[in-house]
Amino acid sequence: MEIAGEHILPFKNLKKRGEILLSREKGTIFKPWGNRLKVALVYPNTYNVGICNLGFQTIYERLNSLDYVVCERVFLPDANISVSSLESARPLQDFDVLAFSISFEQDYLNILKTLELARIPFLSSHRGGNNPLLIAGGAAIFLNPEPIADFFDAFVIGEGEDVISELFGIIRTCKWGHTDRLELKKELSSIEGVYIPAFYNITYCPDNRIDKVIPLYNAPEKVKKRRVEDINKYPIHSVITTPYSEFRNTELIEVSRGCGKGCRFCAAGFIYLPPRERSKEVIMDSVIKGIDKTGKVGLVGAAVSEYSGLKDVCRQVIDIGGEATLSSLRLDVIDKECLLLLKGSGYKTITLAPEAGSDRLRDVINKCISDEEIFNAASLISEAGMNKVKLYFMIGLPTESDYDIEAIVLLVKKIRGIIKKGEITLKVNPFIPKPWTPFQWSPYAGIGVLQKRLKIVKRGLAIIKGIRVNFLSPREGYAQTYLSMGDRRLRDTLITAHYKGWREAFRKAEPLPDFFVNREKRFEEVLPWDFIDHGIKKRYLWDEYQRALKDITTPPCNVGRCTRCGVCLMM
Repeated sequence: MEIAGEHILPFKNLKKRGEILLSREKGTIFKPWGNRLKVALVYPNTYNVGICNLGFQTIYERLNSLDYVVCERVFLPDANISVSSLESARPLQDFDVLAFSISFEQDYLNILKTLELARIPFLSSHRGGNNPLLIAGGAAIFLNPEPIADFFDAFVIGEGEDVISELFGIIRTCKWGHTDRLELKKELSSIEGVYIPAFYNITYCPDNRIDKVIPLYNAPEKVKKRRVEDINKYPIHSVITTPYSEFRNTELIEVSRGCGKGCRFCAAGFIYLPPRERSKEVIMDSVIKGIDKTGKVGLVGAAVSEYSGLKDVCRQVIDIGGEATLSSLRLDVIDKECLLLLKGSGYKTITLAPEAGSDRLRDVINKCISDEEIFNAASLISEAGMNKVKLYFMIGLPTESDYDIEAIVLLVKKIRGIIKKGEITLKVNPFIPKPWTPFQWSPYAGIGVLQKRLKIVKRGLAIIKGIRVNFLSPREGYAQTYLSMGDRRLRDTLITAHYKGWREAFRKAEPLPDFFVNREKRFEEVLPWDFIDHGIKKRYLWDEYQRALKDITTPPCNVGRCTRCGVCLMM
């Protein structure tokens, strides 16, 4: 890892490397251990990836705000050596709790790598009182924790800000009272949003579908997701900034949570319902502090470009001489004033997500944006002189044909004709079905089909100057779908993949991976994640899937005024 000519030492100099990383951080929290509950907060990926994660940083701050807790961070080393905490370089076995923050299913194998390097048994059933308690939370856990259920003692389902003191208060009380692990799990199971996988027995039908999920020890039949009702109580921004990050020396600020547009492929658009905004005053305060600290802020959220105070925030950034970036812009909210404000605040690369090439297929996924709106946005971008553009597309969407793929090529060619200068980068990913979306019943398109359609895109744009195409391998997409849609029977496959690679793991997998990946599911099936209560009606998601197959769109959320999905009934 290098920045500005600096080189971070290789891992044989692990302690020195940690010292260098810490020396360049702003906001690191150091606490004496004493008699405190010792928590290692683990991000199962490398430092420069994990340090950018706002959820990870928020939990780090919340845990250390508890006087009886000392929390230190752990990241995955990129060499097979021992793993230790960053702040004090202590081994993981010295901690009472290992709390994993898991955002992406692709990091599941990194969990096993971390445990192996720490010499901690993989399976919860193989760990005793001398081993740390393993808990996990994060976006991947909201969706479907079942593929890694046997590795953890407890999961937090939902947003973590409110649950931290409740969860770790019980752990502390049980630790000091020398409560055995079973009794501790019973106590934790009483907390709303805490899921103890060992307290659920799962039976299967002869055709490999789930038959029943049987709660034990008075565990709830459904685990209700934790939701923060007033996000203004928790201004979420970077606790730690560093040049050794994918967002170098940038103060990230969450302006909103959730999105009400209802794009049918987007898990974040459903699991974070209802959409919630932070007040302009809260965001302005965070922006001023962030600019003072680093000179640059990054505004993030599932629908950041629709934040009602966005233009005022950009004006504030310009007035105080700072820079701002956005995670992405929605095409139908772009106007001339917005672009000029963004340009004035230092925004250099416009990131747009048409997702599909044809109007029809955008209707299928409920991305209600027309070709005309896309071309109008491109004209405004060109007029503003912002000539570095990223475009996101998916292939393999439900009902997709080769015509829809050719439409991507035509669409991009027309955009290139409008934005004549600069570089256009396409990111083309296979569509991966996700739990808690209308497309959770849909199969993966298949490796052969996706490879063919990728060739259409690459061949069609190969001779166009200033266009670069990046893509995720269809084989990687297959593995991601397997991890997204699987159940507890993935346990042995993950362990085999850790030791011998995916090819051998898939060969030995039972049921075969295609059962989870390439099979269209039925409404009446028990899905692995059905035990989670997000407040969303399963029938609503199914009806949305049927509307998608008929090219019918659905209007955005009308928060508090409709009951169609069920979430607002819980408020």
